[in-house]
Amino acid sequence: MYFQPAVGVINFETTPQASTWFFQRDLQATARRYYGLKDSALELFWKDGSSTLFGFERKHEREQVFRLLPTHRNTNNIIPCHTDREFIVQASQEWQRGNVNNYDYLLLLNSAAGRSVQDLSRYPVFPWIISDYESTTLDLTNEKTFRDLTKPIGALNKKRLDYFKQRFEGMAEMEDPFLYGTHYSAAGYVLYYLVRSMPEHMLCLQNGKFDAPDRMFHSIHSCNACVLSNHADVKELTPEFYNPNNDFDFLINARGLQLGATQNGDRVDDVSLPPWAKSARDFLRKNNKALESEICTATLPRWIDLIFGSKSRGDAAKEANNLFHRSAYL
Repeated sequence: MYFQPAVGVINFETTPQASTWFFQRDLQATARRYYGLKDSALELFWKDGSSTLFGFERKHEREQVFRLLPTHRNTNNIIPCHTDREFIVQASQEWQRGNVNNYDYLLLLNSAAGRSVQDLSRYPVFPWIISDYESTTLDLTNEKTFRDLTKPIGALNKKRLDYFKQRFEGMAEMEDPFLYGTHYSAAGYVLYYLVRSMPEHMLCLQNGKFDAPDRMFHSIHSCNACVLSNHADVKELTPEFYNPNNDFDFLINARGLQLGATQNGDRVDDVSLPPWAKSARDFLRKNNKALESEICTATLPRWIDLIFGSKSRGDAAKEANNLFHRSAYL
C-alpha cells in the first residue's frame, strides 16, 4: 500500500509530493474510526507499534478500502479489527484470565470505543489512580493511597458534587439536564498534559501562542487538587502517565520551551513531581505499578463501566452521578 497526496488540489502545485509506503506484511490490526462527526475513517496498526489514520469523504469509500486489506497474516493469524465486537469480547476474556495487563487492556478498550492517539478530540483516556501526592514514600499496599474508582472524578469531592446536584435540580425544565458541563477528555486537555512533547499542536490551538502560564500543566499535585475541587475541571489522564517505556518528554521541558512564569513568579519548566517520585522515569514506573496493583485491579471494572460501559450514559449514568452535557455524547 502507498499513500500520495493529490497534486494541485489545494495549492495548485505541479511537483508531485513524496509518497508514503506501507507494507501489508507489517499490518497488525485495523479499526473503523470517525473523522470529525463522520463515520468514515480507518486506522491501521503496524508492527513497530505505530498507527496511521486515514480519513475518507464517505463511509462507503472507507469500507471499500477495508475490504481490500488482508484478513490474515502469513502465519494464518487473523488480523483483528479493534472495533468489531468479537475482538473486544476476546480481549476482555484474556484480561479476566490474567493474560493481558491493565495498561494494555485499557488501551484496547479505548481503541474499541473509537479513541486513538491519532485524534486529539478522541484521545485515549486513563483514570487518575493515585490520590497521595504529598507523602515522601508511596505505599501501594494502603487503600488510602488510591483514588476511589467506583466514582467519576466529578463525584470524589462531596461538597463539589452537592453543588453539581443542586445545579442539576435547577435544570429540571431543560431537555437534557447535566451534572458536569465539561468532559473528562477533550483535545484541549490532552494538549494541556502533552504541551512539552507536542508544542506545535498547542500553538495551533492557541493561535500561535501558549496558554497563560498559570493555566499550564506545571505540577502533578496542583493538577490533581484542581480536578478534585474546580467546578469546571473533571479531566482524567492520558496513557502517557502509565507507560513505563515512555520517554517522559511530556514531563520534561527538553526543548527549552519558553512557557512563561506564573503570577507568583515561578517559571514554568519541567513538571513538578510529587515527593515520592525520584525522577520523571520513577514517577511513570510507580504510576504503572499502582495501575497494575491488586487494589486497583479490584475496582478498575467499576471505572470501566463509567467510561465505556453500562454507566456511561442514560439513567444508569444519572444514578452513578456520571451525567455530562449532551455535547459529550456526540
